[in-house]
Amino acid sequence: MLGSIGFLYYKEKIATIDRYCGVSMENMAMQIKMDILNNKDINPLFDDVERLRIALYDKNKKAIVSNLTTKKIDFEQTNYSNTTSAFFISSFIKPKGGIKYIIIEDSKVSNQMVQLQSLIWTIFFMASLFITFIGYLLSRLLLKPVKENFAILNHFIKDSAHELNTPVTALMMSANYLKKSYDKEMVEHMLMSSKMISEVYNSISYLAFHDLDIEEKEEFDLAELINDSIKYFKEIAHNKEITIEAKLTPYIINMDKNSIKKLINNLITNAIKYSYTNKNIYITLKNNIFKITDEGVGISKKDKKKIFQRYKRINNKNGGGFGIGLDIVRGICKSNSIKILLDSEIKKGSTFTLIFPQEKKSLVKSKK
Repeated sequence: MLGSIGFLYYKEKIATIDRYCGVSMENMAMQIKMDILNNKDINPLFDDVERLRIALYDKNKKAIVSNLTTKKIDFEQTNYSNTTSAFFISSFIKPKGGIKYIIIEDSKVSNQMVQLQSLIWTIFFMASLFITFIGYLLSRLLLKPVKENFAILNHFIKDSAHELNTPVTALMMSANYLKKSYDKEMVEHMLMSSKMISEVYNSISYLAFHDLDIEEKEEFDLAELINDSIKYFKEIAHNKEITIEAKLTPYIINMDKNSIKKLINNLITNAIKYSYTNKNIYITLKNNIFKITDEGVGISKKDKKKIFQRYKRINNKNGGGFGIGLDIVRGICKSNSIKILLDSEIKKGSTFTLIFPQEKKSLVKSKK
């Protein structure tokens, strides 16, 4: 774009210079011609070589007097230019005093062209530097979130490997022990480790493939689903000496059962991870309101919004994790119009409240 603008500007300026030179040289030639016809002295004109130079030629195209910068003149043209000067040629119909041709040379036009070219190149160079600088700043600004996401993903991969390493190692040790003798406690450890791996896999696969999943709504008892999830995480909670107390009343909903199961599982997993050892987790379901309360590390006011962002972890030293559970919770709640509330206090615990949408039941009156 800059090159196009510069080229058009250069062409326009050159045309303007040519017009100005042509007019000034033609006027000078006319003045000399009139002076010669009136027998006036034109010698003083040859002394002024600041811009226009003059030459008089006879009919044989031989110079009578000249202060031109060149001897090569194209008598076939009236107005032309070469690399150094512009020329204008005027002639008498009949020679006057042996003078046939009047040649006017503008020797400054080339300097103007060079100055114009230098100006355009300078502006082009400065504009290019400016655009490069702005482009650099914009690229840094635009690439900043990309770099941050790359760093987050890098940490996510490392944390995933670390998160999977613990249950996998426990499984291998338990399996090696079982080769020698059967131990019920070892079987429980293996079962717990398997469930931990399964939950990590379910969370990662949900993030990767949930756009491809087809949700199928069905009617089911939410209390029964929550109770199954509590039983599922019994071994993991027992490992931290955590007791889960539940008060559930039956409540029928019509939603995708797998999504709601992921929702409840992630909330229970999150409560176990961030609870202190030898504490309680309280779960209640009354009508369409589900609450889960832990006695754990808690969340500060400024971090309440951040914890629902993907890969964001507030308490890295408590219970592991890599910051995708609550992002899944937020996504499922949003897609199912479930309102989620958070009440938390540092070092005292957190309460997550889910308010499920109440379905309108149509009343059908029978006609007798």
